[in-house]
Amino acid sequence: MRDGFRRALAIVGLLGLAVPVFAHHAVQAEFDQDKKATITGVLTKVLWINPHVRWVMDVKDPKTGKIAAWDISGGGPGGFRQIGITGRDVFKVGETYTAIIALARDGSNFGHVFAFILPDGRKLDMWQNYKE
Repeated sequence: MRDGFRRALAIVGLLGLAVPVFAHHAVQAEFDQDKKATITGVLTKVLWINPHVRWVMDVKDPKTGKIAAWDISGGGPGGFRQIGITGRDVFKVGETYTAIIALARDGSNFGHVFAFILPDGRKLDMWQNYKE
């Protein structure tokens, strides 16, 4: 009985260690860096959390006029803090932002940010190797 319990505990422990390995992914696996888009919308939410900062914007489709929520992902909050950017000082809910993004490979309203153009016109490059 005791050996069975130890084996089960060991299996659960090994599976628990393997989960973080499967959870991490390359940006290129989820987003097509060759398919860029520029979207402009009202910021509705900022999630300044690990492992990736996320922004949600309401974006008006220029063809249909319908508003769609776009989910934008970036690097981790630690990297942004190191260069002096925090969620509260730059990104304000209710203001209009433009985001230059790599589109999701699955065609959803999801992107990985290359750069933001702030309401005052300043541009923030958010991707180290970004080239226009």
